[in-house]
Amino acid sequence: MKKFMRFAMAVALALQGCALLDAGDYASRAFMRESDPALAKDAFPTMIKAAEAIQLADPDDQGAATLVASLYVMYANAFLDGEAFLLPDEAFEERLGLARRANALYLRAAALLAPFVEARAPGALGLAVVTEDPSLARLGKKDVPTLYWAAAAILAAFASDPMDFDNAARVSGALALFERARAVEPDWNGGALHELAISVYGSLPTELGGDRAKARAAFELAKAASSASSPGAFVAYASSVCAPEGDADGFAQALETALGLPDRPESALMDAIARRKARRLLDDKDLYFYLGDI
Repeated sequence: MKKFMRFAMAVALALQGCALLDAGDYASRAFMRESDPALAKDAFPTMIKAAEAIQLADPDDQGAATLVASLYVMYANAFLDGEAFLLPDEAFEERLGLARRANALYLRAAALLAPFVEARAPGALGLAVVTEDPSLARLGKKDVPTLYWAAAAILAAFASDPMDFDNAARVSGALALFERARAVEPDWNGGALHELAISVYGSLPTELGGDRAKARAAFELAKAASSASSPGAFVAYASSVCAPEGDADGFAQALETALGLPDRPESALMDAIARRKARRLLDDKDLYFYLGDI
């Protein structure tokens, strides 16, 4: 149980903010180019409802469902969990309320995509599924966005509420889906899978598939895929690799690199949110290293 709770805490830190936002291929380019997170936050609910209307018109459309699920996860991650992360400790009730709202959206996204995953690969979200499961071979490149967002939703929901045993039972399947997506199209969406893999491999205990060497390798792949221009990759590396290993210098260097990267016009929103998290992590550097030693 102790290892289980430490994993949940680590995943919660790793998944807050940057990595999930780096897969915004379903959001409009104009929206992702918005550099003001507050403006984006105000506009996001309208965008979600418009996408839901499209999806409801054709509920069997996997692409439309993936669009809606991706927006649920991005909004929850950036503007609910992300806002909770920035609040002071004394704002406990507000943080808890935001976290609960985020969890509900993660679960909504997972529930929306699960039928499409199961239709393509029956049993893929089962408790005993592994990466080598033959059913996963039916999932190809066209399924990668769905696999990414389904896995991200399940893992984020688990991080926010590890005692939800129904969702926890899908974690091994979510990891298998994520691995399948990396196998069939590793460089999808400018390295989004690699960036999330930093957090996944860096946060999991060894017994559950964690591997810091894989996390470091994913960091190098993420940098190569983005020409080392994504602040999110450096934030994920700092929080998921450097912090758990007690590498205070590497932690600070990665976050300072994230803060110093030039703007990417096509990714202004995710970069702004990544830098916001980087600044908070640097400000609380001593606190995080203390927690990492417990």
